Amino acid sequence: MNEVPSSDKALLSDAPSEKTVVRTFGAASFLNDMGSDIVFSIWPIFVGLLSPPGLTPLILGIIDGTGDLVVNILKGISGIWSDRIQKRKPFIWSGYMMGATSRIVYAFSPTWQWLIPAKILDRAGKVRGAPRDAIVADVSTHETRGKNFGLLRTADHTGATAGILITIAFVTFVFPWLTLVYGFDLLMNIRLLFLLAAIPTFIGALVIIYRIVDYRKEPGKAVFHISGINRSLAIFITLSVIFALASFSWSLVTLYAGIFIIPPAINPILGVPVAYLVFTLAAALTSAPLGRLGDRIGRRRTILIGFLFFGGMCAIFLFTPNFWTVLFALIFYGISIGATVPMQSALISELSPLKIRSSVLGFYQMLIGFALLPASVIAGFLWVFLGPSYTFGLALFLTVIAAILLPFIHEPKTSD
Repeated sequence: MNEVPSSDKALLSDAPSEKTVVRTFGAASFLNDMGSDIVFSIWPIFVGLLSPPGLTPLILGIIDGTGDLVVNILKGISGIWSDRIQKRKPFIWSGYMMGATSRIVYAFSPTWQWLIPAKILDRAGKVRGAPRDAIVADVSTHETRGKNFGLLRTADHTGATAGILITIAFVTFVFPWLTLVYGFDLLMNIRLLFLLAAIPTFIGALVIIYRIVDYRKEPGKAVFHISGINRSLAIFITLSVIFALASFSWSLVTLYAGIFIIPPAINPILGVPVAYLVFTLAAALTSAPLGRLGDRIGRRRTILIGFLFFGGMCAIFLFTPNFWTVLFALIFYGISIGATVPMQSALISELSPLKIRSSVLGFYQMLIGFALLPASVIAGFLWVFLGPSYTFGLALFLTVIAAILLPFIHEPKTSD
């Protein structure tokens, strides 16, 4: 038997506390999402101010889709690279730094074209995704993995909720004051808000630097090959890509829902952040409970619950959009996120070979990125030239296909 190198023995014996890892990543996620959702809760309004009239949905699709494509490609690169160099932590804290810097670039962007490289920088910060998920998966057991990913999503969404409330408070109280006292217009007000949004994420990066140690459950370099993907993993990746094609940018969801939640005639600004708040709260309140549910009833069943709620959201927007139905649609949207995102992370981790877990997570996220660009661009194109109903109809159809493939996956039942 080959002897484990002393450096690898040290890594194996110095496993960090599961609670410490989850709480630290949770705190950093809270701070980062507070900053990012200060921006994204009013993002469609900001993009609309910089866009030609009538083309906002299409431009949102191009910007958000490009950002999603880049982020997931970089997740793939970071996952494989972190396995090769045996390091995870540098990708995580530097990812937060890139996210914070992008908010400063947003604030100074003169036209919508400038938002594309800024969005790429922002989404490039997601290089932290695969290495972070790999550390969480490694310190977790089969019995706690779903719960831990659910707790991280709860921290994400709770921070997002705080960020949205800050935006709503600024729109309601600070923007009018700045306009009255300093003569700021809406665009100048939003730029100032974006500069403030960089601060929490910078703090989150410092939390990672000082609180997280690099850890791998099974040290030793391993090279990722497609042959390492088994049948169940291949099916899951395929259905996830199909569902990603249905999951167009949330900006389009909030842009459409905001019209029904607060009509533009009453307030042309508040509808979008309030719609964003509703689905984010629903995701925050359900991520941890659904993560624990996934530990009990299985990942596939919980993902199916998420697909059903996402399909319900699409059906409401497609057939019966009004104030009350759209309110439920936004709640359904949040529940679908709370059910699918933690369980997809948990299941892909468990289906992946241990030595190349970070690589598989990155490869998976890279393929998702290739799907998200056409998803958002096609959704925006259909919206502008045919109408929103075509956007939601296509999403509903693709979700049904993804759900049909779920039973063909063999779900692991034991811990690593």
